[in-house]
Amino acid sequence: MLLKKKIQSVKVWAINYVARLNTGNRPPLQSRDIFIEPRQVRDRPAINILLFIVTFLTITFVGASSLDTFSAVLISGLPYSVTLIVILLSHEFGHYCAARKFGVRATLPYFIPFPFPPIGTMGAIIKTRSPIPSRRALFYIGAMGPLPGFVLSLVAVIAGIYLSEIKPLPAPGQELLFGDSLLFVMLVKLIHGSIPPGHIIYLSPYAWAGWIGFLITSLNLMPIGQLDGSHILYALIGRKQLLFGWASVAGLAIMSFIWQGWIIWIVLTLLLLMVAHPDVPDGEPLTAVEKTVGWLCMVILIMTFVPVPVEFLQ
Repeated sequence: MLLKKKIQSVKVWAINYVARLNTGNRPPLQSRDIFIEPRQVRDRPAINILLFIVTFLTITFVGASSLDTFSAVLISGLPYSVTLIVILLSHEFGHYCAARKFGVRATLPYFIPFPFPPIGTMGAIIKTRSPIPSRRALFYIGAMGPLPGFVLSLVAVIAGIYLSEIKPLPAPGQELLFGDSLLFVMLVKLIHGSIPPGHIIYLSPYAWAGWIGFLITSLNLMPIGQLDGSHILYALIGRKQLLFGWASVAGLAIMSFIWQGWIIWIVLTLLLLMVAHPDVPDGEPLTAVEKTVGWLCMVILIMTFVPVPVEFLQ
């Protein structure tokens, strides 16, 4: 018997996933019309809140780990922890709000506490639970994390550098030295001028939190796998993102001769995030303004990248 009515949507339920075929008005079924999405899972915000509280505590105490009394820890650690947590919140909720705007189901941020110096956290993650419908949606979801995080980091760095002090270098081997990005060097020189030989700038808690914000921004903007930079670059140039992804991995491999920590980042990236970005439907093209913002994000990557994030004073 002939069916006069076209099938618009077919759903096949499995244990945990939904396979959905959307044919629309196109006669042949396209491969991009088939996707697998997770069955709806109820969010448990209690876990997110608990992780947030624990992370806030680890950041606070790491920020004042050299102090003994509780009151001293609060006075010294809170400016750092509050500033950093606001930067992280702006980054993660930027992703979350952009996902909601385009109808992509996403979890609340899962903060990752790390009760060891020098940072106190390993950042936060958000899980998407439905497919991203278009490259334009992908662009906003990718860009709306690092952009607000970068802006707040920039404010923290500028204010924090004003409050930072220039002191003589400590004895070799007693201090960790944190590397500089191009933007950080420019801001220090603009605010304090040239630092005298044999001296170093001791960062205030606000500047230190902003420095970490710069580092997080640059790591996330790398165009590898499913990092934010890869989302943005895929939205801009499609599958050509893969060339930039492998070029970034090769560049980090070369940088590992200067700082061995990049080897760990390469391994984690290849194991967890891969290099190529998953295919996303084209959809509505990006506007000229959106493309400009996308390439501006790549400039921010270059300006905030730290070749040698940390080393012992020799």
